[in-house]
Amino acid sequence: MGEAPDAAIPVVGWRLWLLGGERSAPGLVSPAVTAIWPPRAAMTAACARGCAEPPGWGCACGLYATAGLERLLVPYSGDGAIFGCVALWGRVVEADDGWRAEHAYPLALLALRRRPLDQALEQYLSPGLARVRRTRWLARGGRAEPPDDTTLRVLGDRYGVPVHAVTGVLPRLPDRRVAHRAAALRDEAARGLPHRRLGDGHARHRFTRAIEDLVAAFEGWSDPDPPPVTA
Repeated sequence: MGEAPDAAIPVVGWRLWLLGGERSAPGLVSPAVTAIWPPRAAMTAACARGCAEPPGWGCACGLYATAGLERLLVPYSGDGAIFGCVALWGRVVEADDGWRAEHAYPLALLALRRRPLDQALEQYLSPGLARVRRTRWLARGGRAEPPDDTTLRVLGDRYGVPVHAVTGVLPRLPDRRVAHRAAALRDEAARGLPHRRLGDGHARHRFTRAIEDLVAAFEGWSDPDPPPVTA
């Protein structure tokens, strides 16, 4: 990537994006505000209220990341959602179960592939509210269908990070195995970053293995309370 954290071990957390852009040039879009993360360059925080140095202590500005995946359990985490590990540096402020940072860049991305968007939303919401959320999702640049392999490959090439498809769902309740694998990946993403930047093959292998272990944990997880099947 174009810019990287100066610290030996950066803060690393989890965050969620929408998959936006054209198929030939897919991009990561922040779900809260319509902002596209630039490929191979740091995303830098800005403050709508005018903080001189985002993130401000008395403000909610900054680039958000969470310590655990369970904080990403939001109704719009359906097809078209991308989640992953992100490195945070510069000014970093602790927030509830996570951080707000001045600079950030993704280290590994995972794309959700599950039921069509309408079914995914209605699992959490009433049909009427699901239609409203679907409209907002698409207006923000989200997609109603899961990304195909070509799109994910181009996304990984553009951002210079590994991208994997996850053929499961984000658990509505924390799952012990998924949480354990997610914590292991976040730890390896942070601890091994300086070594991977120097071309350490062992560090890259550990990182790849940690990603594959999390993907396998998602594929082995099943919703303990799936929606009823109707005719």
